Amino acid sequence: MSGALLALVIVLIFSGIIILHESGHYVSAKLAGIKVEQFSVGFGPMLFGRQRGETLYAVRAIPLGGFVKLAGMDGTDAGPRGFNAHPLWQRFIVIVAGSALNLALPVLIFFGTIAIAGDLDYKAPIEVGSLDSTKPAVSAPNVMRSGPAGIRPGDVILSVDGHPVNQYNDLHRWVNASNGAPVTVTVRRAGQTQTYTVTPVYDQDSGGFVIGIRPAIVTYHYGPLQAAGLSIQRTGDTIAGIFGGIYQLATDKRLGGLLGPKGIEGPVGIVKTTAQVAQGGGLNLIPFIGFLSLSLGLVNILPFPALDGGRAAFLVIEAIRGRPVDPAREQMVHYVGLAILFGLIGLVTYNDVLR
Repeated sequence: MSGALLALVIVLIFSGIIILHESGHYVSAKLAGIKVEQFSVGFGPMLFGRQRGETLYAVRAIPLGGFVKLAGMDGTDAGPRGFNAHPLWQRFIVIVAGSALNLALPVLIFFGTIAIAGDLDYKAPIEVGSLDSTKPAVSAPNVMRSGPAGIRPGDVILSVDGHPVNQYNDLHRWVNASNGAPVTVTVRRAGQTQTYTVTPVYDQDSGGFVIGIRPAIVTYHYGPLQAAGLSIQRTGDTIAGIFGGIYQLATDKRLGGLLGPKGIEGPVGIVKTTAQVAQGGGLNLIPFIGFLSLSLGLVNILPFPALDGGRAAFLVIEAIRGRPVDPAREQMVHYVGLAILFGLIGLVTYNDVLR
């Protein structure tokens, strides 16, 4: 893929995710009868725009986000169609609708993939598909064989240190729990039980201990209802993985912290990763788009000033107090939050460049 085409693909991906997010605010506001003054993709100077009815549709110079400007959201009196003139529940829906669409996109992508092509998953019970020759499972100094040979492809993993292995997470959990100490792996081969003692090694890529086993993968086919349930489950697993990864970065010194080599990426790092995935083709790119959309939705719904979650938090406070927070004070909090947010973006961007 040429550099120009790659750049175009990246711009289209990010623009599409931003448009999806802002469309959530736009459509919900229109349905509620709130006046939408502007729908912009990007920040900064306007490159071009078109006025249609009461709304200005614009594209701006800095493609790092977008915004929907709603009448009266800044605290001014915008009449009966102003944001603050509407019931609290309607305002809350408008605020969270953008993130809701971002969270819904990966569900739809998972559903389409599972319903059409099937679901790739580890074979159950866990069977060894292949081995990493550089890892302990086939490295003689690390294996005390009770059988005629080391662990082989086709072996079914029964247990690790006596703990049953029914799915891949069990294997990962008990190997990682060893913290590098030798583990006893029991396998079934041709109807016979074999036992091996393997010393796990720390893997920088995964951030955990491994023994070099690559589980066999098979394709499962499901009906529409099962595919829908699995798509929601996969999205939930991805969310849990994101937060689990952040926690691991923050607590595991071996990974170098949140701003270390494996740490959180800023705009530069995200663009670089997107370019790498895009060069791998559409089959890799489509799930990654879902991941980007999911990440944007999660970040925006955090209860931090200037983000959608911060504005939603003020509505929750209003519901508890029975009256809104003074608009001028709320705007000041959001301005401070925005300044902090840009500072954090600058910090992770600087870190991206250092990498």
